[in-house]
Amino acid sequence: MEYTIQNKKISITVSSSGGELKQIAGADKTEYLWTGSAEYWPACAPHLFPLIGRLHEERYTYENRSYPLSIHGFLKDSEMIAESQGEDFLIFRLGSNKETLKQYPFEFNLGIEYRLAENTIEIIYNVYNLDQKTMFFAIGGHPGFNVPLEVGLTFEDYYLEFSESSSPRRAEPTATNLLNGVFLDYPLKDGRIINLSHELFESDAIILKDMPSSITLKSDKGNRAVRVDYPDFKYLGLWHTVRSKAPFVCIEPWTALQGFEGEVLKLEKSPDLKALKPGEEYRNEWTITIYE
Repeated sequence: MEYTIQNKKISITVSSSGGELKQIAGADKTEYLWTGSAEYWPACAPHLFPLIGRLHEERYTYENRSYPLSIHGFLKDSEMIAESQGEDFLIFRLGSNKETLKQYPFEFNLGIEYRLAENTIEIIYNVYNLDQKTMFFAIGGHPGFNVPLEVGLTFEDYYLEFSESSSPRRAEPTATNLLNGVFLDYPLKDGRIINLSHELFESDAIILKDMPSSITLKSDKGNRAVRVDYPDFKYLGLWHTVRSKAPFVCIEPWTALQGFEGEVLKLEKSPDLKALKPGEEYRNEWTITIYE
């Protein structure tokens, strides 16, 4: 089921399937969010939990037991409960159940909140550990944004601009799209800018660390732009469908990365994962702001 909230500057539609954003429209009805297609990518903005990216052999171990888990985890395919809705907010919730326990051996409760503030969407994750043991997890977003955002412009007219000068490092691309432990310097134009081209994604996603916590999709030839702020996320993925002319770009804040080549992930031994003690709550927030 889909739910819509709006104010004078922005309207969003969210599905109970995965708590996924399905539409972001401005006051003039401009559509900012990629709405999916069979040709390029059927999703729009899935949430990633309890792990992010691919795993070697599509599985991991916990306390020497093996568990299957497909790319980006099960949240994106789970039906959430719409717990609460107001004029400017939506709250969705997923609790552990017999299906999640087959893939993830923890009792938990996960909330995703959407709140509108002027032209900004606040996206808030709340994870509660209801188990008697420490819970290990990663969480993140995967929204795609239309490029171009204005008639008469092209994909190549756009660029991504970080909020400040930096020297990020990129996970070295591999044939398996798994990690090999190598991070390479990723120079930015003027220390801040990535000019968009379809060729950027010939080797799949650009996965960065040591980058600023805000990035804007924009063009000097137009007025519309999208800014994503992710102050408490360690990594950023940038992606569109590999070796294609896909008219969108994904800006993905992550707390952790995919697995390593040739190595089955040991959940309790992964230093990147959040370790939530019994009875504790984890909260993280990121935002999407549109400009017209």
